[in-house]
Amino acid sequence: MISKNICKDIPRPTFSVVTVVYNAAALIEKTVLSVINQTSNDFEYIVIDGGSTDGTVEIIRQYQDKITNWVSEKDKGIYDAMNKGVSLCKGEFVIFVNSGDYLMHSNVFEDILNKYSKEFAENDLIYGNAKMVMADGALFDLVIGHSHDEMWRGPSFRHGALFCKREILQNNPFEISQELKIAADFDFIYKCFKKEYSFVHIDYTIFAFLVDGVSDNPYRHLKDSKYILKRYNDWNLKTQAYYGYKYMRVVMSRTIFKKMVFGIKVFFHEYFSNYWINRIPFYFIRHGYYKRIMGIKMGYGSSIHLHCFVQGNNIEIGEGTVINRRCVLDGRGKLRIGARASISPDVHMITGDHDYNSVNFSYRSQDIIIDDYVWIGARATILPGVKIGKGAVICAGSVVTKDVQDFAVVAGIPAKKIRERNRNLDYNPSWMGYFD
Repeated sequence: MISKNICKDIPRPTFSVVTVVYNAAALIEKTVLSVINQTSNDFEYIVIDGGSTDGTVEIIRQYQDKITNWVSEKDKGIYDAMNKGVSLCKGEFVIFVNSGDYLMHSNVFEDILNKYSKEFAENDLIYGNAKMVMADGALFDLVIGHSHDEMWRGPSFRHGALFCKREILQNNPFEISQELKIAADFDFIYKCFKKEYSFVHIDYTIFAFLVDGVSDNPYRHLKDSKYILKRYNDWNLKTQAYYGYKYMRVVMSRTIFKKMVFGIKVFFHEYFSNYWINRIPFYFIRHGYYKRIMGIKMGYGSSIHLHCFVQGNNIEIGEGTVINRRCVLDGRGKLRIGARASISPDVHMITGDHDYNSVNFSYRSQDIIIDDYVWIGARATILPGVKIGKGAVICAGSVVTKDVQDFAVVAGIPAKKIRERNRNLDYNPSWMGYFD
């Protein structure tokens, strides 16, 4: 066994970060750097290596002065290693960032402490959003169509996006068994759900994970979910019917029907919505289609006017917001527009692009977050990853490449701040002109 502990006597931190790794020399460095480069110091870092022989240990040693505690020894698999990590934790909340995964930003912990202190004070398990890293480096949002209130449908979040109270993990260790080779984490989460620990979702992207390997085998996931539901006496007619439907979807997605199913989806989500539905001059038809067929969330009194181009379905629009004619709403990444925002004609909000430095020109998505009372002028362009603060004004024709502060007025290419807006705002731009 090789171990290293340099901070035994530090005060108890808010977060304990645990990384489990085995023979992943090509991946471990990016994971470690995403943790140790966090702007907040309110965390400890535990690395559990399973006795790697490929150079992983040598890479860990390079950063050991910034790792609170690390161990390299043989174990009984990933869940045994995770239990070891938990046993060494001192933080109030534990999060797993395993080898190959990485925290999305250097300020993840700082943002969470600043923005979500109430959620952490009042709940046992807090989970955020995640992005998927494909084999070619492409980055996509993980979108799950149900919340933790319907946990019987399967995990409502990725385990690496979960902060869990340390005491809960220590009192409910991950089970090591043949039946739960890849699902002991969901078993743990479902057990917490059944014990009525409090869950809450925060709308923040925590980390990115590699889509690869046995843990992403859909058939195995269905089998393990069935096993877990039976363990907790939730395998009934409703759940049997639901998992029968999920099984058929998996079968169809992996057979000769795959292209047909994909083609039907593209037809209704891309072609029909943008060349037929968006030309119908009746709001109740257009909005009904966007909500029920495409899954877009629209608040009361909000409107999407004629000839808007809508791509993807990861779109949320608050109450009283107006999206004027010929706008581009890109929901491949998350596009969230707050309440009482006014989006002028021909505005392009783009969440997806390509990494021009990538050898294979890989696709990536980044969120666009637009707060309440924002006014975006005609023909402005909002690029991926931008956050526009409350009450901000984007002047016509601007190209926004960086975050915009609350109540700032920006203009130009690239957009820069030119003045401040009045902060005493109380209006509703909601507008549904006849046949528009």
